Amino acid sequence: MGRREQYREQTREEIKGIARRQMAAGGWPAVSLNAIAREMDVAVSGLYRYYENRDALLTALILDAFNAQGEAMEAAEAAHLPREDLVGRLMAALRAYRQWPLDHPSEFGLIYGTPVPGYHAPAELTVPAASRAMRVVLGVLIEARARRVLDRVHIPELPPVMDMGVPADIAQWGVLGWTRIHGFVTLEVFGHLDNVVPDRDAFYEAECRALLEAGGMTPPG
Repeated sequence: MGRREQYREQTREEIKGIARRQMAAGGWPAVSLNAIAREMDVAVSGLYRYYENRDALLTALILDAFNAQGEAMEAAEAAHLPREDLVGRLMAALRAYRQWPLDHPSEFGLIYGTPVPGYHAPAELTVPAASRAMRVVLGVLIEARARRVLDRVHIPELPPVMDMGVPADIAQWGVLGWTRIHGFVTLEVFGHLDNVVPDRDAFYEAECRALLEAGGMTPPG
């Protein structure tokens, strides 16, 4: 990377860093190119060399958030030993799915909270990033099927889901499980479980275990 491109990338990261602080203070409505320009002591027109408008900046923040959560899950799953412990790898990935938004609530709110009025995400960019977390789970499930650890998952009759390149029952189970896990995480991040579930760590662990057991993958202990 040349010096000019390196400077450009550093400036883009600085802009995003300020935007994240704005979100932490007031959610996505607080993201303002004018305020960012004032903090950087530059003309707002100078920011347009890096992001043509606020929507472009929001897209960059959304991509970073989806990819960061996916990377956290990938790292947690890859670090689990022994590798033949498929249940342990899934549990590690699911714990990371929860921990990342607990550590980054404002970024989680951007990607899974109230939609930004008038903003239309470029699907060709955001869909691959958004599916990264699901691919971690589906990858382990496919391996479990190949090793006959997972035979046929036990799910109610459900309408078909989109083609994910995996067996239909695994895809359905994955989506059903995602709604359960994601529902818990969303309620927790936004504070709706504070007075309902005293031990949220234990509750989440139990929910993950129940989900895996539904597919015949019984966690030890």
